Amino acid sequence: MRDDFSQRTKDLLANRVGWKCSNPNCRKATRGAGIGKENIINIGVASHITAASKGGPRYDENITSQERASAENGIWLCQSCSKLIDSDVNRYTIAKLKKWKEISEQMAVLDLEEATAEEQHEDKELIKFFVQCFDRSAFQDRIYQEGRMEDFDKAIEDTIIALNTGVLRTRDGSILKKADGKSSVVNIEWREKLNTICDMLVALRKRLKIAKDTGAYSLYGEDDVMYCFYDRDLAIWFDSTREEILKILSSICEEIGIHGLGFPRKRYEW
Repeated sequence: MRDDFSQRTKDLLANRVGWKCSNPNCRKATRGAGIGKENIINIGVASHITAASKGGPRYDENITSQERASAENGIWLCQSCSKLIDSDVNRYTIAKLKKWKEISEQMAVLDLEEATAEEQHEDKELIKFFVQCFDRSAFQDRIYQEGRMEDFDKAIEDTIIALNTGVLRTRDGSILKKADGKSSVVNIEWREKLNTICDMLVALRKRLKIAKDTGAYSLYGEDDVMYCFYDRDLAIWFDSTREEILKILSSICEEIGIHGLGFPRKRYEW
């Protein structure tokens, strides 16, 4: 009678090595997509270090049936390496297979750490790009200092596009910079903050359109045009909303150790 592994034990062995072959010289991926949309191909095998039954490779009569079927007695391999270890038991000893298993589990941890470090680097570069998108007068000057409300609206629209697509354009439509959109940010908390910022930008455009349609502001001056809002609370809302947007963005910047943006921008007085 064979002391076979349970499905749970097989999954545990595979998961602990990232579904890669535990032979350090192989490390072949053992799971991937099949042709069908819901199909998965698995070429991995949960192999026994000491045989599942008497007469098998490396059989140990001194361990119990439960120990023989436990995860401690298993190693995850591709089909080729599984056949290899059973074809030459003198070369592939119990001690060697246990060492393989230990090394492979350690390498799986390193794979995760390297992937996390790479994701953090990519996130940081994306945040730097988004900061550049907001480093403009439309987000750092008070509303009465805007030159043209049409330019203000266009700047907000361009920033929404940059957040969603990773494409930052100049006023004439030329592509200034190109990256990935906010959906590519791996850090869930940062991505949610960017989604909130995007919603606030959309709200700014909607309120600006309503203000224009209802004649909520007037302009004065010739060269340096200024805007006067009849509804002072509305003007304060435009400023406080942009201030809050930069605060949210700057909170991400603080976490990754780069400079954020402030509202209003500091102006030098002589």
